[in-house]
Amino acid sequence: MSRNCGPFASPFSRDEMLTLTELPLDNLIQILIFTEPTAIFSFGQTCKKFLEITLTRTVWMNAVRRMCELNGLFKPSFPLDDMSLPELQYAAVSATWFTTRLHKQKGDATSVSLDPFVRRVFTPRVVKSSNVASEKSGAVKKLALVPGGRFLIIATDALIHLWDLGHSARKLIKPHALASIALPAPGSEPSIFVLPIADGKGIEVMVNSHNVEAKSWDFTVYHIFPSDTHPEFISVSEPPDAFTSQLHDVAVRGGPPELVAFLAKPGYCLFICMKLIFVWSTARNLWAGWKTDQALKRVFVYEDTIIGISATNIMVWEMPTPHSDTWTGCIIGHRPILTLTHPFPNLELEISTSASWLSATGQPCFLFITGWNGQERRLARYMMQFVDRGANINLPRILPILMDTALISTPQDGPSLGEIQLCGQNMFCLWTTPTAPKVEVQISAIPKERTEAGPALRPLRLFEDEWSLDPTPFDFSLCPVTGRLCTMNAQHNEILVLDFLIPTS
Repeated sequence: MSRNCGPFASPFSRDEMLTLTELPLDNLIQILIFTEPTAIFSFGQTCKKFLEITLTRTVWMNAVRRMCELNGLFKPSFPLDDMSLPELQYAAVSATWFTTRLHKQKGDATSVSLDPFVRRVFTPRVVKSSNVASEKSGAVKKLALVPGGRFLIIATDALIHLWDLGHSARKLIKPHALASIALPAPGSEPSIFVLPIADGKGIEVMVNSHNVEAKSWDFTVYHIFPSDTHPEFISVSEPPDAFTSQLHDVAVRGGPPELVAFLAKPGYCLFICMKLIFVWSTARNLWAGWKTDQALKRVFVYEDTIIGISATNIMVWEMPTPHSDTWTGCIIGHRPILTLTHPFPNLELEISTSASWLSATGQPCFLFITGWNGQERRLARYMMQFVDRGANINLPRILPILMDTALISTPQDGPSLGEIQLCGQNMFCLWTTPTAPKVEVQISAIPKERTEAGPALRPLRLFEDEWSLDPTPFDFSLCPVTGRLCTMNAQHNEILVLDFLIPTS
């Protein structure tokens, strides 16, 4: 039988079929959209025609866009129309450079740290054109480096700032302030959470201000668009006073204040108060809440699913639709759709999840739980998996799957588990020491299948202030795609920007 016969026969004869070199330019550019950036360079080395194609701006602008999509980055971090061809190439390929450097350093048994190529220091000054231009910046408390590594949100005990650090370590700029606004409750302890606005052009920022002495909280949600000519923090929502008063009363009842709030997904916030969970729609200012059977140590959200971890269990709820603007009207009966037992019941736990930004942009979601078993410290790694429910609505949409467990070689007073970051097919587990400014990272491949034993997790130190004896809590934020780490000095009056990718001319 002729190979041109049958259901999969080509409609063209062998003489009519085009070779790769004969394809039109537009077709080749479309193919390169789905090609790894490093492979684009290799493709250009095969012949003169392909070299000319790979030297066009369109190819590399597409490569940067795809790199942003695959890694959940904030696209305005890269001003494509203003970037030169070498800058576009650098941005597209940089996602692999930091991971390559970490893997190489991890293989060196004599090395315990990774040094930055560039270290910049700046003082977070107030934007002169803002309505708080006359205010002092205050002590730095919290940092949030927006994925993409360019925009940094800083919370002091007086103000909130947005700073531009530059889009690439290849072309270093002097960091400069874009916007400043007063902290809703000056003198309080702030925390900040950032997510992309649904259109991808702006950033949603939740600022929580905790006045420790007064045992009170303030919550405000802002929108800001960094690419605007004059960016401003725009207040879009605050909980009603009557509702926050009720939260305060419950939080301080019967012991130390317990109230946690964070951005769950764009337009929605989650509040955890004792054994109560509340979902707040910031756009409609409506609420839904319910009581849990167990006190929760950690709660996070992935794809409209709420996952809570207690001393013994992992519980999964479908996120309810907020429906009421009153405390009594919003309380509903809401049982978990699934309850699992984790490997470390009733032990001292540390819990970490993927960065909320990554979960909001559809990236894989992970849960890490560490527990002490005698003198052994072990790590259990869960991956959130989608479930095909079919017609069975009793099944959860998301199922936490235990992928592996691993032994962690750290002393009893060793580092604490921090946030999980992703880059390509690698995951980064961040660790910090509460008694001194120190940041460590462990890199491993994203698990593809369940195994009994996880990979050996050897930490590499990214930052340590050896001269600091101040036990005051510090903060840091990492973008692994661009290899940039931001932290603060011991005096909490300067920001340190560490770039681990080498700048090239």
